[in-house]
Amino acid sequence: MKLMLGLSDIEDARTDEIVTLLINRASSWIERQTGRHLGKRRYRHWFDADGQQELVTIEYPIISVEYVKEDGKEVDPSCYDYSQTGDIGVIYRDEGWLKAGYRRGLAYDIVAPKRNIEVVYTAGYVLPKDATEDDPQTLPADLEGLLWDIVSQTYTNLQNGSQGLTSFSISDVTWNFDKSYNEGWTQIINLYRRY
Repeated sequence: MKLMLGLSDIEDARTDEIVTLLINRASSWIERQTGRHLGKRRYRHWFDADGQQELVTIEYPIISVEYVKEDGKEVDPSCYDYSQTGDIGVIYRDEGWLKAGYRRGLAYDIVAPKRNIEVVYTAGYVLPKDATEDDPQTLPADLEGLLWDIVSQTYTNLQNGSQGLTSFSISDVTWNFDKSYNEGWTQIINLYRRY
């Protein structure tokens, strides 16, 4: 990031701290906009037993599934697959997942599925700060570039003292500030947004 900002490795600790804060701030904004966590970590979630073939996880891409339990009983891993659809957070099962819930009405249909499918899985990207030789970075380049753009723009505004100033007039003193997001940023965010 310092290379992108034109900073040398000899810059003071204060500059390093500012850049780190800007990276954290931009990362947090990107995660809020996409509606999911991007860093690789382990999750334990409960899902509705609605009988569908596709179990859609909250976080993705799925790296591994430790186990799936339906109504407290572990499901044989050979019965489900995420190799083809794990990048979009789907665990697929040909015969469908458990259907259970509360029955209501004259037909006694299940109208409120119970959350009794438990999944423990690892999902997310290996972030640049967490990458090693054995576990290289998997964060898509466009998301990393988006982070660089946000930090670069914010850092430049801080250095120039403009804080989003787009124009300034002397006669009748007019100040215009741009508080909108770059349209290109929104397009990239939409590619990774959890809907």
